[in-house]
Amino acid sequence: MAVETDNAHVELLERWPQGRHSLGWRLVIVTLGFCFFFTLVTVGVRTWAVWHEHVQQMDIELGLIEQVYRRTLTKAVWDMDQDAVEAHLDSAVHIESVARVQLTVLSAQHIPVVQVRSRTGWVDSNLAPVRRVPLVFSPYAGSKETVGELILYGNEDLLWSEMRSVVVSIVGFQLLQSILLAGLIILMFSRLVTVHIRRIALHLTELTPERLDLPLRLSRSAKREDELTLLVQGINQLQSNLSGYLGRQHMYEKELAAHRDQLAERVQVRTAELQSLTEAQQMVLLLSNRLIRAPYERLELYQQSCLSEVAQRLGACYALWYVREESGIYFRLAMHWRCETCIAPESQINAAQLAHLDVLLDQGGPVTFTSGKALSEVLSAYGAATFQLLDAEATAFVPVGAGDEQLGFLVFIRKEVADVWRPDEHALLAMTAQMLLHSTRHRVQLGDIMQTQEALREANAQLKELSRSDPLTGLPNRRHFDEVKNIEFSRAQRSGQPLSVLMCDIDFFKRYNDTYGHAQGDECLRLVASAMRGSIARAGDLVARLGGEEFAVLLPATDRAMAHLLAERLRQAVYDLAISHSGSSVASVVTLSIGSATFETGASTTFHELLELADRSLYQAKGDGRNRVVSATLKD
Repeated sequence: MAVETDNAHVELLERWPQGRHSLGWRLVIVTLGFCFFFTLVTVGVRTWAVWHEHVQQMDIELGLIEQVYRRTLTKAVWDMDQDAVEAHLDSAVHIESVARVQLTVLSAQHIPVVQVRSRTGWVDSNLAPVRRVPLVFSPYAGSKETVGELILYGNEDLLWSEMRSVVVSIVGFQLLQSILLAGLIILMFSRLVTVHIRRIALHLTELTPERLDLPLRLSRSAKREDELTLLVQGINQLQSNLSGYLGRQHMYEKELAAHRDQLAERVQVRTAELQSLTEAQQMVLLLSNRLIRAPYERLELYQQSCLSEVAQRLGACYALWYVREESGIYFRLAMHWRCETCIAPESQINAAQLAHLDVLLDQGGPVTFTSGKALSEVLSAYGAATFQLLDAEATAFVPVGAGDEQLGFLVFIRKEVADVWRPDEHALLAMTAQMLLHSTRHRVQLGDIMQTQEALREANAQLKELSRSDPLTGLPNRRHFDEVKNIEFSRAQRSGQPLSVLMCDIDFFKRYNDTYGHAQGDECLRLVASAMRGSIARAGDLVARLGGEEFAVLLPATDRAMAHLLAERLRQAVYDLAISHSGSSVASVVTLSIGSATFETGASTTFHELLELADRSLYQAKGDGRNRVVSATLKD
C-alpha cells in the first residue's frame, strides 16, 4: 500500500500543472495583460495631457515673444530700417520655442513684401502653435496704421523632444509597477492557495475504500474561516457519506452475487443470438437501401461492395457468385471478392463437378459445411477440387433465385474449420441471396426504363425538329421564324443595334409549275433554298420558308447598306443557279425579287410594321420589273 501511495504521489506531481498551465501563472498572465492595457491607456492619457500642456506653454512663450518684438519691430518697419528688421527676425528665429518667423510688410503700393526666417529642416505642421501678430503703428495720437503682420511658428521638434523623455519615464514607471504587482499576486496566491490545493490533491489521490475514515487537515490556522475551510469540510463530509454507502453496497452485492451469475449467463446467450440476428437484418437493410439508390451504371460495383461487406461480416476470405452459362456446361464467375493475401479463384467451373450441389441447392436454402473434409464427402473429391485449391474449410453455398429464375449460387469460404454455422449466419446468407436477386431484377427494370426514356427523348427531339422546319427544303418554317423574330426584335430595341428583314419571292413561280410540273417545282424550291442558305454565312442570321415560293431572311445587327448587299448576293446566287424558266418575262432562268426593310435605333414601332415595310418593298421590286432588290428604312 505504501508503494502504491508513493507511486500515486509521483504520478500526481508529474501531472501537476507547470508553467503556463498553472493557475498562478494564468493569474499572472491575466494581471500582466491588464497592467499592459492599463499602461497603454495611462500612457496615452498622460501623454495627451502633457502634450497639450507643452503646447499651451509654448503658446504662452510665443505670446511673450510677441510682446517683446511687436513694438520694436513695428517701429523698425515704419522707419524702413531694414537692418533692424533683419536683426529682429534673426534673433527671433534663434529662440528655442520658435521654428519659423514670417514677416509680411505692406508697402505704399499695397504690395506685400514677405521676409522669412526658418530653422534647418522645418516642415509645416498643424501640431505646434502659431501666433499671428498684426503690426500697428501710431505716428501721432489718435491715428493707427497697419504696417504688416508677424507670424510666429512654434517648434514642433522641441515638443517631440520633451514628449519622448516624458513618455519614457511614464512607461518605465508603469512597467515597474506591473511587474511588482504580478510578483506580489503570484507570491500571495502561492502561499494562500496553491500549497493547500496541492495538499488536497495529494489527500484525494491517497483515498481508498479502506482510508475513507482518514480526515483531511491543512497546515493552517484553525481560526481561519474561508473558502478553503468550506472545501475541507465538504471533502470530509463526502468521505463519511461514501464510507457508509460502500458498506451498504458491499452487503447488497453479497446478496445479489448468487443470482447474478446464473441470470447473466442465460441473458448473455440469448442476447447474443438476438443481437447477432438483429445486426444481420440491419446490415442487409442498409445494403438493400444502398442498392436501391445506386446509379444504374454503377449498380454492379455496389453489388460487389455489398458482397464484400457480407463476406467480412461472416469472417470469410472468399465471396464468389457463379452463374450458369447459356450452354449449361459451365458456371461462370460473375462477381467475386477475396482477401488481399488470397489467390484469385477460377473464372469458371465445369457444371458436372457440382452435380451433387445442384440437388442440395434445389431445396432453396443455404447449404453449409464446417470443414473441407465434410465438403469433399458431399461433393466428392472431384467436385470439391476447385474449392480445395483455395484452402477451403468452412464453406457455405447459397442459391440465388428460385424456380425458373435461377441466377446461379453464392459461395463463402473460410480457411478455418468451424464448429457450426450459427443461426444468424444462416439468416444472413439467405437474406444476402434475396438482396442480390432483387437488386438484379431492379437493374433489369431500370435498364428497360432507361431504354424507353431514351427512345422517348429521341422521338420528342425529332418531333420538335419537324414542327420547326419545312419538310421540303429543310429550312426553318414560319413557326420557327415567328419564335426568333420576337427575340431578335426585343434584343435590337435593348441593344440599340439595327435589325433588317428580307422578303424574297421567286418570280413567276406559278408559271414555272404550270410549265414544268409540280415535281420539278419542288426541286426548284429545294435548289433556291440551298442557294439562299449557302449565301448567308453568319450564325445569327435566319433563312426561313414562309410558304409557297415566299422566303424570309432575318438579319440581326445589320444596317440598310449591309442588308442591301446581302440581298443582292441572294438574288445573284439564285440567278447563278441557271434554272431554265421559259415562262418568265424577266429572264430565261429562275430569278428572285427581294424587299428589304431595316429597323434603326430610336424607332418606336413593332416587328409587324417592319415586316409590312419589307413586304411593300417586295411589291415595289415586282412592280419595277422583278429580279431586283428594293430597300427601305423604318423610322419614327
